[in-house]
Amino acid sequence: MRHFLLASAVLGLSIGSPAAFEKLEGYFIAEKVCEAYQSKNRQTNPGEILTAPQLAYELLGINKTGGDFFQIHVDGAPVTQSRWVSTSCGIHVVEADTATAPPLTDDEITPVLDARESTDNLLTLSWQPAFCEIRPGKQECQDLNTGNLPHTTRQLSIHGLWPQPRGNDYCGVSASVRNLDKPGSWHLLPAPDLDTETADALAAAMPGVASHLHHHEWIKHGTCYFGEGGADEYYDDTLLLTGLVNDSAVGDLFFNNVGREVTGVQIRSAFDQDFGQGAGDRVLIKCTNDGNRTLINEIWISLRGQINPAADLGELMLAADETDMGCSGGLIDPTGLQ
Repeated sequence: MRHFLLASAVLGLSIGSPAAFEKLEGYFIAEKVCEAYQSKNRQTNPGEILTAPQLAYELLGINKTGGDFFQIHVDGAPVTQSRWVSTSCGIHVVEADTATAPPLTDDEITPVLDARESTDNLLTLSWQPAFCEIRPGKQECQDLNTGNLPHTTRQLSIHGLWPQPRGNDYCGVSASVRNLDKPGSWHLLPAPDLDTETADALAAAMPGVASHLHHHEWIKHGTCYFGEGGADEYYDDTLLLTGLVNDSAVGDLFFNNVGREVTGVQIRSAFDQDFGQGAGDRVLIKCTNDGNRTLINEIWISLRGQINPAADLGELMLAADETDMGCSGGLIDPTGLQ
């Protein structure tokens, strides 16, 4: 886990006459809910963006030496993601020199004794173009919409693998780490320990790696998976399942119908076709609305049994409980903002 030092600018220790905008390094940690202004002078706030307590934001600078407004980056904010917040709203921190930083404490992520590998899981897969209609400011969405992520227009992407039941999360994770688990501070979370092959495969199958989604998924869900291989096994198993779905009639259905409407019945039938009659009854379909259209956003696949390289996805699905269909259908969104 990273360690931080309180910056003197917050404490008013800067020396020198007032000047123009001053660039600062580090992060702004919000201590309360405050408005994040597009213009600090006119106090305009498109999107009515508010800071979230305990959330870390990338710090861009301060309005002047010893000034009263920090400029921060707010991911996904409309009009501009550079916003102004009062210096009284939080603190400026910088990463401490690792040579002098205190060592990691034993209680940040503690192994759970006698834990068994999860056999009740939910595989959540995303259709990235639909996600990016509502989160265009995400780095992976900027990459997608400029044509730098071509693979995400041909396959479902990894959101996560979630041990069940719901609420089974943050196993052995300390409160200090959990407090960092906010979208704006995922990069501050302990990184999952992955070998090069797994890391490369994950970067291709999980576009959210660009926003450190893999840190969040490991800390919140992966720590409760309890595979002997740790984070590497957790993500290897997730990649295995995702590949099986994308290489099936389900993947074909999405790929061949970009720009068209498909129904929930069609999606569930595609699962039945390759994974056994009734497999589709274990699939929940999630949709989102961008204001004009209903978009298929995610599919959630219920699984029961141990996941390993020899596992049969159909058997894992059919062993799980049936679920509601959820969304009855929607558009397979093409790449680019519509």
